[in-house]
This record gives sequence, structure tokens and C-alpha cells, in this order.
Amino acid sequence: MDINTLSASVASSIISRIVCYPLDTIAIQHTSSTRRPIFSVPLRSYYRGVGVSVCMVTPAFALYLCTYRQSKESLLPYLGDTTLNYVASGTVAEISSSLLWTPMEVMKARLQISTTEQEKKLLYNLKQIAQNEGIKGFYRGYAMGLGIFIPYNAVWWSVYENVKKMDAIAGFSLPAQTALSSIAAVTASAGLIHPLDLVKTRYQVATSGTVSDVAHTSVGALRSLDQKGIAQIITNVMAESGKRGFYKGFVPRLCCSVPSSLIMMSVFEYLKPDETAKDESVTGEDFIA
Repeated sequence: MDINTLSASVASSIISRIVCYPLDTIAIQHTSSTRRPIFSVPLRSYYRGVGVSVCMVTPAFALYLCTYRQSKESLLPYLGDTTLNYVASGTVAEISSSLLWTPMEVMKARLQISTTEQEKKLLYNLKQIAQNEGIKGFYRGYAMGLGIFIPYNAVWWSVYENVKKMDAIAGFSLPAQTALSSIAAVTASAGLIHPLDLVKTRYQVATSGTVSDVAHTSVGALRSLDQKGIAQIITNVMAESGKRGFYKGFVPRLCCSVPSSLIMMSVFEYLKPDETAKDESVTGEDFIA
């Protein structure tokens, strides 16, 4: 893990997180069925939890990108610059960084959907989770997260790396290649895993006070049952909206993920270009020879 890769990953994470955080908040509120009219609350409320996100996402994302790049380079002699390498490297990166991602996601989601003054405070949420659920409360959805994001990363990196190598965009500048590859990767992977991500998000916020308040309304009559587990959440989504309910918040999620990914990868590729991509003829046999 070299300092240039680390610095590039940190910079790309912070910039994209700050720019796109309001869009992420809107997407989380849609996904967890706690959304409010966009202009009914002040802009600063859409940045609730941004400090937690930056502090925790930055090291998690730095670990993720550094692990991916290092894994990809380490596997070149065995797998070459191939889709199998991208899948394996993305899997290793996801497993390594998930220990940091999950607690951050739990806290961030609770802050983003909060409506009471207490739930808007980080320390209150930390105490509530610690007292009521213990350490496992910070890892709600951890196993499901791995089940979702391992295939997500496999698709994301496979599409991203292969689109970059397509003849149709080979003559474009690096920023243009990065932008097109990022958009294609996000659209393909998000479309695949959004239903599972929706279930995971609802599970992670199921014990929050905001969800409890929603559960007492006619709109959210089933929400109190979300705490029973993933199978119950799936049943609730079907009862609320049918199959289309599993894609609730998909458009807001794309509106957040596309610019976020574009900014992240553009900054990262600019500060730390992929050395393995300079020679398109690199194969496992080349390294072994």
C-alpha cells in the first residue's frame, strides 16, 4: 500500500462524499420509507451525519481502494488483466473494508432519517445502540451486506475495467474514459442489487425511534414488524407496494451513486493512474515468462 494510492483514495472519498451527501440522504429516506417533501426541511438537515460519514467512510474507502489495487497487482502473474482478476480483487477489497463500512452505514442511516432532536445527535444513537443491542447492533446487516456487495463489486469492477478497455472509447481522454466506465458500472451494479440493499437498509434502521414513529401511522402500519428480521421485511415490502416496492428509491439512489462514483474515480484515477492499464497486452503468461 503506497502513500500515493492512499492519498488519492482519501481525497476522492472526501470530495465525493461532501458534494453528493444530500443526494445520499434523500436516497436513504426513500429506501427506508421515511422520506419527507424535499423542501419541507432546511438544506443543513440533508447533511446530518456527514461528519460521521466522512470520518468513517474515508478510512473504509481508502482501505477498499488500496486493497483493490494491491490485490489486482498481486494477482496479475496468476490471473492477468482479466475479469476474473477484477472479481477476485473486488471481493477481497469488500471483505476487508466491510468491518468499517457496516457500523458507519448503521449510524449514518439513523442520522439521515431522524426527525426528533434526540435522534439527530450522534452520541444519543451510539448510546441507544450500545445499551439496547450491544456491539451486534452496530453490525446489523453485516452478513447481508457481504452477500449484497460481494456480487455488487464483482459486477462493478468487471464493467468498469472492461468498459475502459473497449475500442469505442480507447481514443478518449482518461477523464472521459473514467466517467463513461463509472456510469456504466454504477448503473449495472445498482440495478442488480437495489432490492437487496433496500431490505438491508430497512433492517439496519428497524430499531430506530424514527421508524417506530412511522410505524404508528396508517402509512407505516407494518413497519414495527421490520424488527423481526429480513424475511418479515420482505413480506412487509410486498404487502406495502408489491414487487415494485423493492425498487423504491432506485432513481434517487442512481442520482446519488452516478455523480458520487464519477467524482470518486475521476479524482482517484487522476491522482493515482492505474499502472497495470498502461499496457493492454499484459497477461498472466507475460508475467510468468
